[in-house]
Amino acid sequence: MSPGDNAVDYSPTNPEVVEDPHSAYAELRARCPVHVGEAGGITLTTVAEPDLVREVLLDPGTWSNAQGPGLGTSNSRGDMQHDDEPLHGRRRRFARDWFLPRAVAELEPPIRELALSQADSMAAKSSADLYSDFALPLPVTSFCQIMGVELYNQDQFIDWADALTNAMAYPETGQQARVDINTFTRDEIQRRRDAVDRGETVEPGLLTHLAVGEWLDGERMPIDEATNMSNQLLIAGHETTTSLITNLMWRLLEVPERWQRLVAEPGLIENAVEESLRYDPPVLGLCRAATRDSDVGGVSVEAGAKIMMLYASANRDPERFENPDEFRLDRPLLEAKQHLSFSWGIHHCLGAHLARLTARVGIEVLVDRFPNMTMSGSTKRVLSPFLWGRKSLPVHPG
Repeated sequence: MSPGDNAVDYSPTNPEVVEDPHSAYAELRARCPVHVGEAGGITLTTVAEPDLVREVLLDPGTWSNAQGPGLGTSNSRGDMQHDDEPLHGRRRRFARDWFLPRAVAELEPPIRELALSQADSMAAKSSADLYSDFALPLPVTSFCQIMGVELYNQDQFIDWADALTNAMAYPETGQQARVDINTFTRDEIQRRRDAVDRGETVEPGLLTHLAVGEWLDGERMPIDEATNMSNQLLIAGHETTTSLITNLMWRLLEVPERWQRLVAEPGLIENAVEESLRYDPPVLGLCRAATRDSDVGGVSVEAGAKIMMLYASANRDPERFENPDEFRLDRPLLEAKQHLSFSWGIHHCLGAHLARLTARVGIEVLVDRFPNMTMSGSTKRVLSPFLWGRKSLPVHPG
């Protein structure tokens, strides 16, 4: 069967695909590695073949981010997921110092302190939800420390993030969340600008840098662009890392022998984090749009049409991973790190170092404090079809 013949009834929003995406991706790889179908009211080309996924990621001139990473078409100027070169590179350089390894390393003590505090709270309970009681607070707090933002209503922020990530697959949703978070962030940026102009000291952090830093020719970044850039970093920064921690703990606890092995061999924690990223990527895939009439794998794609690269499918590439459908705690790091869970090329995730650090520290604390932890009920999936994570993971801390 040649690519594009659509031998598979597939859409990323089909309920059976949402529930079990990896089985759908395996069928695509075997029978229809480049699929053309309908999703979200548009014609969508889906790329499941691993080498073709990499090919698209490494060709931003043909496959543009300007229409956004979801099924809809948007132009959120300032959001790096909506930028192409050279503007994308300029924005990335403007923020990158906050995410370099040396800068991220300084956050390890406060992240560990928070993890220990959350573990203390869990230890006082006979049952807990590892998602809400542990995996969620860690990245939200650590990312807000980088941004220099105090979230007075964490639950409201989480609701905004859920609505906006869900809107990638269902473009008609999320409008009110976008208005609300824009109002919050824009007001924060304007407050800091006004305070600096009055000669006052403001909170340190990336949000202040975006608000008052020199952007271009001595001017500050336009406030709409600074708002969109801040929102993207805040939302992407916590949602995916929360899923990384929860996904890993889900796989460890669903087979108790895995958890016991990690408790006995904590030196495998870094391997476990990378294997989780490979096996259960928090982002299953994202979209780009063709800048011109082109083709991928011999399948024609019209200019402006959306194409979705399945990172999760590339992560099960048998040419790169031995027994790719097997979760292995001891998979060699050099092998496991060939995953595409942080994307690749110029759009490689800016927060990758922070995500890895937060997950590693969190798992280290859990291994040390709860060697007898067990699952106590069924899990629930996150809402967005583009994402993969547990929204609930009930446990007995032990």
